[in-house]
Amino acid sequence: MRYILIALLALVALIGAYVLGRGQSPTAPAAAAPAAPARASQLGGHAASTAPVPITASLPGRSVPLRRVFGELRSRADAGDVAAATRLYQDLRTCAGLDQLEWFLTRAADETLADKIDGSSAQSLERYRLQLEAVESHKQAIRKARTLCDGLDRGILDTQLPSLRRAAQLGEEHARACYLSSGPGYDARGLMRHPEWIQEYRTGVRSLIDAGMAAGDWKVVDILRRAYEPGADGMLAGTLGPDAVQHYRYLKLYRLGAQGARTADMDRKLALAAARIRPEQRADADRWAQETLQSQFGGSDSTESTAPGWDPCSLAASEE
Repeated sequence: MRYILIALLALVALIGAYVLGRGQSPTAPAAAAPAAPARASQLGGHAASTAPVPITASLPGRSVPLRRVFGELRSRADAGDVAAATRLYQDLRTCAGLDQLEWFLTRAADETLADKIDGSSAQSLERYRLQLEAVESHKQAIRKARTLCDGLDRGILDTQLPSLRRAAQLGEEHARACYLSSGPGYDARGLMRHPEWIQEYRTGVRSLIDAGMAAGDWKVVDILRRAYEPGADGMLAGTLGPDAVQHYRYLKLYRLGAQGARTADMDRKLALAAARIRPEQRADADRWAQETLQSQFGGSDSTESTAPGWDPCSLAASEE
């Protein structure tokens, strides 16, 4: 039974949006501007088409297999089309995880069928019926996703991280948050064949951080306050290095934007962070946080888009 619940969550994150008809073009952020075409090496070795594609053009239909429209989407992403870049990284994410999800769902179905059912209990029979219906529904969802992913080769799947990075560079906020928080670890299998991704991440994160702050993106603030936290682990923490003053700065900014029940917890964390830096450093950080809140975040709520346990790389989150 536990596998049914976990499989349901995985399906929502990976292919729920596709099955529910996520066919409209994502809206380009106001700040996103056309960028120079990426090098072919940045896209897993696939040469990009030189044919210009209008950024206002509609995206290909959802019923068309990704392998047939991959070149078009990639070319448009290279040209600065954020909608195409977003569609591409999301579809690649779905296809890259589909085999594992299908195996997991098969295991969940086997466990459900093996359960001993109390035939005398109407409640037990109803629960069993609902589980079987869930298994069948999820199998149908996977079959639909298979249409999207049919015929993709490893070369295309290896562009998963570069496609995510491209969408992040174009200002797609969910791609930016995912790439900052996960880095090349987003596609560990591909990283083994492309170690150069680590250096590209190191040299590119600062511009993404600056863009996120300029856009008033609380996701970036939340990611940074955690990356600078003492003892923090992960790609971004390793790239930025430990910094008690920066940790306090971003934590203070996040606290100034926080509302509701989370403020008390933020105050406790701020007190601990303040104890690690000098009074003059704290005063300077307080001024910076207040000025940044007013100039770049417009009094918005930091906790609204960063609920406890939020996943920067969730496809479900990217469909909000």
